[in-house]
Amino acid sequence: MTEQTLAPPTEHAPEAPDAPAKAPWTTLVVVGVAQLMVMLDSTVVNVALPSIGGDLPADRTGLQWTISAYVLMFGSLLLFGGRVSDVFGRRRTFLTGLGLFAVASALCGMAGNQELLVAGRAAQGVGAALLSAAALSIILEVYQVEEQRKIALTAWSGLGVIGATIGVVLGGLIVTAVNWRWAFLINLPISVAALVGALRSMPALRTASGRRLRFPSAVVSTAGLAALSFGLIRLHEGFGDTVAWVSLGAAVVLLTLVTFMELGQDDPLLPLHLLRKPTYWLSSIGLLLVASVMISSSFLASMYFQQVHGMSAFTTGLSLLPMGLAALVVAMVAPALAGALGLGGMYAVGAALQLVGTGVLATGTDSVWVTVVALAVIGAGLPACFVPLFGIGTSHVKVEESGVGSGLLNTFNESGAALGIAVIGTILATTVDGRLKDGASAADATTSGVSHGFLALAVCAAVAIVIALALRHLTRGEQQAAAQS
Repeated sequence: MTEQTLAPPTEHAPEAPDAPAKAPWTTLVVVGVAQLMVMLDSTVVNVALPSIGGDLPADRTGLQWTISAYVLMFGSLLLFGGRVSDVFGRRRTFLTGLGLFAVASALCGMAGNQELLVAGRAAQGVGAALLSAAALSIILEVYQVEEQRKIALTAWSGLGVIGATIGVVLGGLIVTAVNWRWAFLINLPISVAALVGALRSMPALRTASGRRLRFPSAVVSTAGLAALSFGLIRLHEGFGDTVAWVSLGAAVVLLTLVTFMELGQDDPLLPLHLLRKPTYWLSSIGLLLVASVMISSSFLASMYFQQVHGMSAFTTGLSLLPMGLAALVVAMVAPALAGALGLGGMYAVGAALQLVGTGVLATGTDSVWVTVVALAVIGAGLPACFVPLFGIGTSHVKVEESGVGSGLLNTFNESGAALGIAVIGTILATTVDGRLKDGASAADATTSGVSHGFLALAVCAAVAIVIALALRHLTRGEQQAAAQS
């Protein structure tokens, strides 16, 4: 008996002869390119920060918010962006987000001071939230044939992983060969191509009639998610930061409030009924964990290569290239892996690969080659986690609520990235400071900090294996029940 596939359970699929026809792949190409660009922009700036600081100039706070402003707006608006796409139309929301992202990228590329750069990054985050939430819901609506949806979800999630992992590589190449501004300006031709492609080939998807934005709940939920993202960002200053804990406390209060506001609603903004399904909330936690591993691994590796071995931004990018290539290879064979192992089994393998890679790096190796190989192992595990988690997580999402349902999954994904950077960054900084006080050299202190960071990521991978086994059991049970009905 095979496990659940990437398509929704069979009770949601129309019966022949009313079964949906196959859709052309042009829509997938458009949303896939846009998703690649959005995820690439979450990491492409990392190795460009020293050049930005020297050129603008920008102080340490300004450089930190160059990254944080994007994460803050992206993470806090994904759920609302999903609702917007459900109410006003997925194609329209996608085009709006894409246009805003392009304009904001131009602002970042031409910024003459750190204030304009941070403002541009915040606007990029807003555009990315609208674009990304709409993109996944477009896939769920357009590709309703089981085999097509399987391929489409695999490509979409795989491109997101590849974009995030090659962002550092591309950033190093751009900074070395041209100028840091092209890390943003390169988005313009990509955005224009995606915009033209969407206008020419994306179908005019239906808009839900009679649905409202539920603005009060939207304001409270967005404020809660913003407080959560801000608190996680502030934790990078250290676990003793009072502002961080006040912000996290406010997030708990606001998110609890919106939960009570949404209870009993016929058309809720927050899809609490989905969170009652074990496969959905387990997939959500799994996405949080794997996003933490993905973003934090490239962050720790960048620090290790540049501060321990004195590599340039370009050489650092090349050293991270095998990680991206490994992710690309596994993403290409993901449908075959899902068919052979089932989604739960595929996720378990991906989490095991991450545990092996992070475990090796937690030993504090001083070998560049060992580090590169271990990172490649982690990279191979990324699509093997993301693909089944998005597949299982969206399996119970109805087409009419695909925007908010996919937006919530993406919110866990982005919150995981913010949480990973906050916690791992704090572990790194605390370890380095402690080792320097003990008289260690800067290189040795950084090596210790990086190893402690990867140890924390190994714990994340171990927890992911437990979740994978639970999902494997649940999806097998659902498949057996569907076969008997």
